[in-house]
Amino acid sequence: KQWYQRRVRGWREGEFEALVSECRVIQSRLPKNSAANHQRGFVRMMLQGRVGAALRLLNGTPSAALDSTPEVIASLKEKHPVAAEVSVEHLVSMATVPPRVEPATFESLDASSIVRSAAETKGGAGPSGMSDQLWARMLCSKNLGGSSEKLAHEVALMTRKLCTSLVDPASIGALLSCKLIALDKAPGAPQLKVRSIGVGEVLRRIVGRAVTQHLKGDIISAAGPLQTASGHQGGVEAAVHAMNSLFFHTDTQAAILVDAKNAFNSLNRKTALLNLRYLCPTLAVFAINLYRTPVQMFLVGGGHILSMEGTTQGCNAAMPMYCISLRPMIDRLASTVDSANCQQIFYADDGAAVGKLRSLRRWLDALISCGPGFGYFPEPAKSWLIVKGEHLHEAKEVFGDTSVNITTEGHRYLGAPLGSDEFRDKFVAEAVQGWVADIMALSKIAEAEPQACYSAFCVGLSKRWLFLMRTTPYIAHLFQPLEIAIRTSLLPSIATHFTPLQRDIFALPARHGGLAIHDPTKVADEEYKNSRLATEPLIQLISEQKTRIDCVREFAVAEQLSSRKTEVLSNKRKWQLDQRNTVAAQLPPTQHRQFEELSHRGTSTWLTSLPLQEHGFSLNKLEFRDAIAIRYDLPVEGLPRTCACGKANSLEHCLSCARGGYVYLRHNQLRDLTANLLEEAGCRDVVVEPRLLPLSSESFHLRSAITGDDARLDVSARGLWSPMERTLLDFRVFNSLAPSNATLSVTQALDKHEQEKKRCYGERVTQVEKCAFTPVVLSTAGVMGNEADRLYKQIGRRLSSRTRQSYDDCIRYIRQRVSFSL
Repeated sequence: KQWYQRRVRGWREGEFEALVSECRVIQSRLPKNSAANHQRGFVRMMLQGRVGAALRLLNGTPSAALDSTPEVIASLKEKHPVAAEVSVEHLVSMATVPPRVEPATFESLDASSIVRSAAETKGGAGPSGMSDQLWARMLCSKNLGGSSEKLAHEVALMTRKLCTSLVDPASIGALLSCKLIALDKAPGAPQLKVRSIGVGEVLRRIVGRAVTQHLKGDIISAAGPLQTASGHQGGVEAAVHAMNSLFFHTDTQAAILVDAKNAFNSLNRKTALLNLRYLCPTLAVFAINLYRTPVQMFLVGGGHILSMEGTTQGCNAAMPMYCISLRPMIDRLASTVDSANCQQIFYADDGAAVGKLRSLRRWLDALISCGPGFGYFPEPAKSWLIVKGEHLHEAKEVFGDTSVNITTEGHRYLGAPLGSDEFRDKFVAEAVQGWVADIMALSKIAEAEPQACYSAFCVGLSKRWLFLMRTTPYIAHLFQPLEIAIRTSLLPSIATHFTPLQRDIFALPARHGGLAIHDPTKVADEEYKNSRLATEPLIQLISEQKTRIDCVREFAVAEQLSSRKTEVLSNKRKWQLDQRNTVAAQLPPTQHRQFEELSHRGTSTWLTSLPLQEHGFSLNKLEFRDAIAIRYDLPVEGLPRTCACGKANSLEHCLSCARGGYVYLRHNQLRDLTANLLEEAGCRDVVVEPRLLPLSSESFHLRSAITGDDARLDVSARGLWSPMERTLLDFRVFNSLAPSNATLSVTQALDKHEQEKKRCYGERVTQVEKCAFTPVVLSTAGVMGNEADRLYKQIGRRLSSRTRQSYDDCIRYIRQRVSFSL
């Protein structure tokens, strides 16, 4: 109490520095880096949907932010140099007037573009502290009395103005400022190595995303076909495939991989902005408004430095601007060498070339000569020459007077191996070893939090080896240790007992009845084949080594990429379906019907949802493992031997017994959820368990019609199908595996139960109540009948109109909530 009173007194007296100093001392003495802290942090982030941040805690901790000491500030200033002067010889053109850009180009950059951009923008808050969630709510919500629409409209007006006219830099200084965080690159190393991370204002990122998406075609065209980071679909994969194809050509002697110093921060900003007016006029005004004056970068702990050169981290326009600004340099390099003897590829600042050794030396010399004028500073000591064994002696002779590293084995290129088969296998084996460690760490956490770990694996961790699969051939067998770790450590923490056949089921996508825990040894070759097919048009474009192509060819390449993407998706679906059919053919008849049901829409929604605590999607370890056991007819641990009704207990009995309580629980849960969704969708007069009007002299054709005066239905609402029309809903959730349904397909069982509801209440509701009747029938696995599907789609449409969220997002949210209610 005395400490609390002293701090309140200090706050009132303005002793802020003393209070902050005390907080830092306390923070520094808190326990750090313990396994328990990592696990709690992992689970907390997964419950918030921050999968990437959670996975960074698996092995090791994220680098801690460094205090703003003089040494750290000096290192940050070195990484953000002063502005360099413009060299006329590095300008594209000064003789002609830049092309005029019509303001109508940006008319479609409207409020809807800003809303879409806000919904897609993620990441930390900038100096103002306004988070991505806050901006998404302010711009996307329809619950703020029209204020969101007005704000989105004003942001769109500002965006169009930034794209069409120069504005006073002082008026947007706060928008352009960013937060600069210094991280320790190598904790414990004798020499301090600082990595600078810039976090721009969320509003700037929203505006930048909207602009770059709007101008995507112009940006790709301006950057040229040899710059693969400008927005091409699969650009990085195409670069890796092209490099491998060119390197293993019989005429190729070597490949050189160039590393540039402090690349993005060193770009000659003045030269880039002047060239941008000619290279990409539609982006030029926007880039000039962002970069013509130094930008304040606020340090953690106080103070700031100025960003005067290069592009600013935390800016969506940084990558397009950088790629386009290197276009003149790439053109010059192409003119210095014969494309038959030297082929070059750039992915942002990662430059590479393959061909004859002497041509590669001329290319490197030209890059060292002309690069600095554009703000590209090659570092030969950090660059690598991968040479074929028979040309090693010549390589040492040609590159002997440089500090370039020479190897006959191979080196990492854009995250994939490039070089000999031995290097490829060693590279993949080392990567797999790291992923096995990740699996083991995840499995340990899964003992207490299986749902969070399952989601982390499917959404994040399994994607870590996907890129290597898609870019590297002949490596499927090298993933065997990873499959062993998945089979022996991860899966037992999720499903305690399973057979080899069930492991094959778990490897299927969730929509085919699996868990989407793929067997990496089986999917590696398929992923590589699909990647090659999808990127072939870009690979062909790179191999031609043209620095510019006409609009007709650009359109043709875009069409080819689109058609190849469709073809790949079709091939992938066919392959997955073949895998499913192979597994289904091996199942005994008693399990085959349940497996077929799992292929229906809605049965896997709960499984593929992130465990977001905010929406009630989080399950404890017992609930999650029981749900997996029910899904695959596995033994349910702790199930009582005898039911409350006195009969022998079993999983099938639990799902059907009225006295056990589960039947009523799932029915009432679904009823109450739907009533809440109807209210959220704007329906009026929503009533749970409305009493039907008593009958007078009415009679009905069907003897099964309910005629009691105390008859009730589950929910009534007005305005669902049409304004002021009243609709009555009645729910039924049935066990499709019960003996009464066992001889029917799932679709037939749904139709049967819907017709039963209509025979009981249809005539009475339409003739006496004079309103619409909708029977809401679902199976315990989550399969919806036709009327239920129609109902929830209508709620989704109304919810989309009311909240300004897309229909896809709304119906997905509804299906998730329905799935978890069951």
